[in-house]
Amino acid sequence: MTESDLQQSRQGVGARLRETRRARGVTQADLGQRAGLNQAVVVLVEEGVLWHPSIVSSLAMALDTTPAWIQWGEPFSDKRVE
Repeated sequence: MTESDLQQSRQGVGARLRETRRARGVTQADLGQRAGLNQAVVVLVEEGVLWHPSIVSSLAMALDTTPAWIQWGEPFSDKRVE
């Protein structure tokens, strides 16, 4: 995976997070509070600057969606950790 591919992936995460947050009628500050983070973290994730699975997972759960949707655009994940 090239740096360009990684950046596109991060932007996809940010766009899906923003789309889901707006669809739920939640502000960045409210989402941060619900996820136990601050608004600055939400902004950085939406901008594709910050991406970490545990942060994305916390944000997804706070929006009542799956981390798979935010991370990969999948409504559910059939990927299993064994």
